[in-house]
Amino acid sequence: MLLTPKQVNCQCGHTFISNRNRSWCERCANAVYYYEKDKNKAKMNNWYITGVIVAVMSFLTYVFVELIATPLMSL
Repeated sequence: MLLTPKQVNCQCGHTFISNRNRSWCERCANAVYYYEKDKNKAKMNNWYITGVIVAVMSFLTYVFVELIATPLMSL
């Protein structure tokens, strides 16, 4: 989806014209967003995915300890 061209600034200080929701900085290869709310959504999405991965790994560790390791230790 093309938007009206807008000058956007990257965190590294590079300024360029963008007409898409998300572009990539040519200097540092970071994502640069057309709207600030999209940047916040991407950040919250990263936290959500990280939380889900941690929860799944914690559950798998619990299952391993309770169902596999504990019975083997009692033999």
